[in-house]
Amino acid sequence: MSLLPITSNRVSTPLQTQRLLFQLNSDQLALQRHYEQLSTGRRIASVADDPAAAGRVVLLNRDINRAQQVIRNANATETYYQAADTSLSAVDNALIEARAAAVEGAQNVIGEDVRRSLTTTLDRTIQTLVSSGNTLFRDHQMLGGVLGDGTPYEFDGASVVFQGTAAVGQTKLAEGTLAPINVTGGEALGSGMVFFEGEPLGAAVDTDTRLIDLRGGRGVDAGLIRISGGGNFIDVDLSGTHTIGDVVDVLSATEVDGRFLTASLTPDGISVRYADGIGGTLAIADPPGGETADQLGIANPLGIQVPPLVGDGLTPRVTLNTAIAELDGGAGIDLTGGIRIERGGEAFDVNLDDARTLGDVVIAINRSGANVRAELDEAEGRLRLRSLRFGVDYSVGENGGTAAANLGIRTATTRTRLDELGKTAGVLRNTGGTDVVIRRPDGVELELNLDDAETIGDVIDLIRNHPDNQDASKVLVDLAVVGNGLTLRAPPGADPMTVRQVGFSDAGTRLGWIPRGDAEAVGEVIAAFDEIGGADYAPLDAGGAMDTLLRLKTAIAEADLPEISRLQARLDEDFDRATQTRGRIGVRQQNLQELREAAEDRTLAFEAQRSEEYDADIASVISDISQRQTALEASMRLIGQVSRLTVLNYL
Repeated sequence: MSLLPITSNRVSTPLQTQRLLFQLNSDQLALQRHYEQLSTGRRIASVADDPAAAGRVVLLNRDINRAQQVIRNANATETYYQAADTSLSAVDNALIEARAAAVEGAQNVIGEDVRRSLTTTLDRTIQTLVSSGNTLFRDHQMLGGVLGDGTPYEFDGASVVFQGTAAVGQTKLAEGTLAPINVTGGEALGSGMVFFEGEPLGAAVDTDTRLIDLRGGRGVDAGLIRISGGGNFIDVDLSGTHTIGDVVDVLSATEVDGRFLTASLTPDGISVRYADGIGGTLAIADPPGGETADQLGIANPLGIQVPPLVGDGLTPRVTLNTAIAELDGGAGIDLTGGIRIERGGEAFDVNLDDARTLGDVVIAINRSGANVRAELDEAEGRLRLRSLRFGVDYSVGENGGTAAANLGIRTATTRTRLDELGKTAGVLRNTGGTDVVIRRPDGVELELNLDDAETIGDVIDLIRNHPDNQDASKVLVDLAVVGNGLTLRAPPGADPMTVRQVGFSDAGTRLGWIPRGDAEAVGEVIAAFDEIGGADYAPLDAGGAMDTLLRLKTAIAEADLPEISRLQARLDEDFDRATQTRGRIGVRQQNLQELREAAEDRTLAFEAQRSEEYDADIASVISDISQRQTALEASMRLIGQVSRLTVLNYL
């Protein structure tokens, strides 16, 4: 701050007056700015006051707003966590109560009144789980999936149906940090668990196979490759290719030393040779840093291998768009007849005649009405089946063909182990003795000792290879053509065919031939055979806490002690799952608090920086006002002196 210099030179009076008025105006404007700073507390009133500082303030305001939004998100998310914790607390208490009922129900000395009381207790715990699973908070499902429409859990007769989703809502708490706001029914209650995971499905390469789907999903990096016919290498650019068919087209249009190449596909790779069919040197290499030729399996940098160069191991990832005709290594699979899904005594036939891709198969299963959700595990290239109804058994079998086996989702096969039967209870055998006796219609008895049998296939072999079962009246055994089970057939005779289990063995029941509680099964004549159609020997639980409680209620009512014992172990797993989920909620809350505290600290730091740039220093402003007032008074005195000048002052 300074006064305009008072020149000693002779200047005109108007010029002196103009200079002094300019000084007076400057002082007045400066005073006005200082008064504004004093009244508003802000150093900057407009960008023109300090453009650089104003730019920094804009950036700081953005950072402050972002941090404050994180704090608001954290506060809102915490309320969701609290609501989820309340629901999970009710689940924990219900499962503890159910565990106590299971322990009491496992005693064989309690009366019917006590059992009825225990089933009433379990009814209440099931209601609690359904209510907890249907909890809403701010119009969002806590356990049923945030995108769920309607009630996730509904009673349907003696079972419960899950209609929720696995969708998880997320909120942003920091840069690049997304936090879930809810847990799913699968996490907390095991709802929608995978009850069966199919066999891997191998796919073949075709012209439409994407490069990113090759090598089991690791993909092929399309770039430059170098090709030589014995002379100089030429560069071939594959960066514009997207499918293996594109690669074939580019290579087939490539000329090397006056000879054109031709490329073709193999079931698992690509073959490259000269179009004229004559041999010669054909070197293919990657440039420094490139891997395209190596990934395609056609690298031959020294030209040692004579053409054709055949790459393999491209093994495309199986996707929903994979054609049925490409499965089984390119041989395709037969879906004639479709599959049969059995659920709690009901059968659902799935027609796959119009299925052209695996996506079509998944859609057909999901629309079957069997309360099964099919999905494709692309990493493993296999189908997975999830259960949506609890308290019932599930199985997937054939419907007159081999579609289920070809898709890898037949739940009862020759590979099924005997120790997996009876819901993993296994087969009780008479050590060293006969377990099952099959009496043919002609009176010949086939005694089966299952000591060395490990799988259903071993049992089939025992029957087929039995020394007394090699004539024209032999018993035929195979997997059921419709559904699941082991079917026994023999030519009709004087007496019906029978199957009985011997001693303490329950092999006949576990293998599905003898109804539970009986010791013998009798065949009936169907068409040209005396037949015993076995029941499914490997039905599967739906899984999850809801399924466990519904089964436990039935087991206690029927005094099924082995089943109660099995379900006790499952209850422990269900309780651990719910407890661990609740623990994750606690961890999330702790992380949430730390992120919120960090956001609050950032807000304070940003506000401090903004204050330094934006806020006025009141002491400095008051001092500047005093100086400006002094300068203003001086300017006014000078103007007064100049206004009193006469002609004598210039003589």
